[in-house]
Amino acid sequence: MANEILVLDIETTGLSPINDFILELGIVKLNIETGEIIELFNNVFKDPNLTAKHRRSWIFENGFMNIDEVRNAKPLDHYADEIQEILNNYKGRITAWNRDFDNSFLTSNGFDLGDKVACPMKVSTQYFKIQGSRGFKWPKAQEAWDILFPDIQKTEVHRGLDDSIMEAKIIFELVQMGVYKI
Repeated sequence: MANEILVLDIETTGLSPINDFILELGIVKLNIETGEIIELFNNVFKDPNLTAKHRRSWIFENGFMNIDEVRNAKPLDHYADEIQEILNNYKGRITAWNRDFDNSFLTSNGFDLGDKVACPMKVSTQYFKIQGSRGFKWPKAQEAWDILFPDIQKTEVHRGLDDSIMEAKIIFELVQMGVYKI
């Protein structure tokens, strides 16, 4: 288990963990020695406080999620014990491509991810060296994929499980190159 980490990805109604809601969560287990990826969790949620204004959320406006998926889903609270049980086994070994973003939403919803670990997106900034308006910018998962796997066509679909698998593959490569350490 010491060679395993969790990679998770959430989809939300916006950028604020206070005012926005988690709509989807995907969690995979990544073996950082072999690259094996195993799905542990994949669900869509409907927050009881979701309103018509959330239909204008980026995730819906860009066609990555359908409002009916959310309308027919159970609330995050329904899965809280199951999610926390998964997280408990990996506390201090849980990451995401933009870990601070995902962590802020999950902790504001009462989840305990354990000790904070380095964010692979931020750690890899100097490796990818993608020019931004103020120097090198944090690489998007799609940018990282395209650089690491130029011969494998993959598009980030902004869905929890698919993105967590994509990010796990990126993280595995970064671990193998010594760019990212857990």
